Amino acid sequence: MRPEEWFEIYHQILSDFGFDEARDAEAARLMHRLAGDKLLSEEELRRRIDGKEVAVIGGAVESEIDAEVIVTAGKAILRWVELSSRIPDVHVTDMEEPEELLEDLERKGTLLVLHAHGDNMGRIRAVVPRIGKFVATTQHRPFDKVYNFGGFTDGDRAAIIAKRFGARSIILHGFRFEGRGVKGKKLVWAKRILEREGLL
Repeated sequence: MRPEEWFEIYHQILSDFGFDEARDAEAARLMHRLAGDKLLSEEELRRRIDGKEVAVIGGAVESEIDAEVIVTAGKAILRWVELSSRIPDVHVTDMEEPEELLEDLERKGTLLVLHAHGDNMGRIRAVVPRIGKFVATTQHRPFDKVYNFGGFTDGDRAAIIAKRFGARSIILHGFRFEGRGVKGKKLVWAKRILEREGLL
């Protein structure tokens, strides 16, 4: 997804949900300030993904999946750890999970991709000081190792990351797009983005 494509979608999302663009920018700056030299280059993602078969795991996953690379998305990690003893290669999240779990994943070798947005600054303050190195993302303007790969929810962002960094194949597991209220609206956007990227 090219930056101009993402920002066209992003401004539609801002309008649809009434989100504050300035708070998204503030959250990215907060993450950058707290992380310091913990911030990793995007090339760490390429090393994990390029040329490999990637399974992207969503929250409705029902069984263990075998693939060269496992990428978990957001709270899907809670279900994944029930199903499998395998540590995911990459975990893409806006940090709604317990910080202890994120610490444990990072310590065991998972590459964390942590997302900053206007509504999760409290989670940024809670999580970033407790973990080691990670890749930082924003849905606003990227800067100095805070990247914008596109994507709105953890699930579609994870799939877009797999595509961007050269996955040989991408299979989505446990993705459902039904829901009510704000969650349902977010899933509509996630599906729309995945379809636009040819990932559904």
